[in-house]
Amino acid sequence: MKLFSYLIFLVPSLLFAQIDYNITYNNTNAYSGNLFFQKGGSSPRPVKILDSSYVEIYSQNMGMKGWDFKVNYNNKLSYFDRSSKGWFIMDSLYNEVDSIYCLNGYIADNHDFIALSNGNYILFAYDEQVYAMDTVVVGGDPNAIVEGLVIQEMDINHNLVFEWKSWDHFHVTENSYLFPWTSSNLPFIHANAIDIDFDDNLLLSSRGLDEITKINRVTGDIIWRFGGSQNQFTFINDYPFTHQHSINSLGSNRYLLFDNGNFSSQYTGTVNISRAVEYELDTVLMTATKVWEFIHPDSLFTPSIGSVQRLPNGNTLINFGNLQMLNLGSIITEVDSNNQIVFQLEYNNGNNLYRAHKFDWFFYTPQAPIFGCVDSIACNYDSTANIDNGLCDLPNGCGDILYLEYDPLVTCSDINDCITLLSTSLYNSELPSKCIYKITDLFGRKTLKSSSQLQIYFFDDGRVEKRKIIY
Repeated sequence: MKLFSYLIFLVPSLLFAQIDYNITYNNTNAYSGNLFFQKGGSSPRPVKILDSSYVEIYSQNMGMKGWDFKVNYNNKLSYFDRSSKGWFIMDSLYNEVDSIYCLNGYIADNHDFIALSNGNYILFAYDEQVYAMDTVVVGGDPNAIVEGLVIQEMDINHNLVFEWKSWDHFHVTENSYLFPWTSSNLPFIHANAIDIDFDDNLLLSSRGLDEITKINRVTGDIIWRFGGSQNQFTFINDYPFTHQHSINSLGSNRYLLFDNGNFSSQYTGTVNISRAVEYELDTVLMTATKVWEFIHPDSLFTPSIGSVQRLPNGNTLINFGNLQMLNLGSIITEVDSNNQIVFQLEYNNGNNLYRAHKFDWFFYTPQAPIFGCVDSIACNYDSTANIDNGLCDLPNGCGDILYLEYDPLVTCSDINDCITLLSTSLYNSELPSKCIYKITDLFGRKTLKSSSQLQIYFFDDGRVEKRKIIY
């Protein structure tokens, strides 16, 4: 294990360069993908990409842009712009290729977004409405502002194909932490993550409800509710998660989430502790069995934000994104299947990280123009060229002198046009003439009979022969 600090000096234009973090890593066991994150907290807030050696290969202060910076399901980069309230898509050259906004008058939220491989987009908006809470509870505000949720899916042309509203399925009193529900402003749902399950239905994480909700992506019906006051599952070997983030479907009814644990002390009898936890759900017996968890050896607690990701090699990347209560900034930890820490990035106090990801991602640097023939079948093909010069010499006949079909005017020989291989024949001056009236060399120039070169013989009966005389 090695511990060292990076001085972040990439290019002169990155004026915000500073000592941001320390990295502890083990190259042998850590997953080799690129690390993606955006620094929060105090300004500036750059997005960063580190390669497999944890050297920064991209660092840009994008201002109000860059929230939830990641590689999406469509294998393109996505991020949120807080100024325009839209999601943006970048290709591998960092060019913006699309922007997505909520429809029907809703304003997109920055917590999560899905760009599917089929071109569809899934995003959500907080839907604040005036709600007569005095009809719900004694002392309630008759003009309370209550936060609901709208999920929208649109196709590649940004046409709405699905819309779901929490008002049709949840009641404000299901958020038990808002009790006695007499406030004038009630953050009812506070959704923070969304994912696609193995059966193509939606998984929604609602921090306010302490709940993971599975939603039919066609009908909008709720399939099950996991966690919170409306929990339908019995926890096996575990206590309920609270204020969770980052729901991930692992397939086969297995789910990975980041449990902030804001109320974990109620169950553990100790201080609140955050963790990564994996469950296997039995939707017949309605049980939720804890099959894995990771609690940091330093008992880290992040009351807000955070993320978790299962990596292709079986390791798990965990982002303890807000450790201000511990006088720390944030910590990204990667653990192997034995819960051994194989990588750790520690941000300075005052900085937080909403999410962190590792992806197998390869960036393309724009090349300087190299002009040449880019057609591989041409005789002057240039494998180093990236721009065609329009001068490709394409096959235009047989240019091989060993074949009867040989044409001296051919500049690029096509082997398919060379059919009849010339045999070595014996000719001498005593052979009967076929009334030869002209002999030329291979370039059509008149010449005398020679034994030193292949020649063209023209006969008065119209025949033409290629001959090489051998004595």
